[in-house]
Amino acid sequence: MDFSKLSMGAKLALVGGAVLVINLFLPWYGEGPFSANAFDSFPGVTPGFLAWGGSLIAIAGAVVLLLKAFGKQTVNAGQFKTEQLAVLLGGIGFVMILLGWLTHMDFVKFGTFLGIIASAVVTYGAWTAMKAAGLDMPGMGGGGSGNQGM
Repeated sequence: MDFSKLSMGAKLALVGGAVLVINLFLPWYGEGPFSANAFDSFPGVTPGFLAWGGSLIAIAGAVVLLLKAFGKQTVNAGQFKTEQLAVLLGGIGFVMILLGWLTHMDFVKFGTFLGIIASAVVTYGAWTAMKAAGLDMPGMGGGGSGNQGM
């Protein structure tokens, strides 16, 4: 694997994904000496599925790019090419983690914010890799409102 062949966006997405893997085990919520990582529950606050699910989905976006970089597998899902799928997965992960924070704003620790930032990095990195590959998201080609001539 030659990392010099990766675009800057793909490198950003991979770094964001690596940070998310580590962040799963850091404190997301807590009070004083008590804390809960993405998998734990804390009395009154449960990071739950939005924390670990969002992280794993964003990590999957980075892994899709990594598989393509290794040359082992080009992952496509229907009409979505690898980079487009990575943007979609990163974006879903980002929204889930953000919703987790917005619904549990009490007792927040640094893992929550690091998860938001790292998933945003995955999404942005995948988006720049998609643009570098000359791709757009399907259905978002910018062709107008769709009802021209009416």
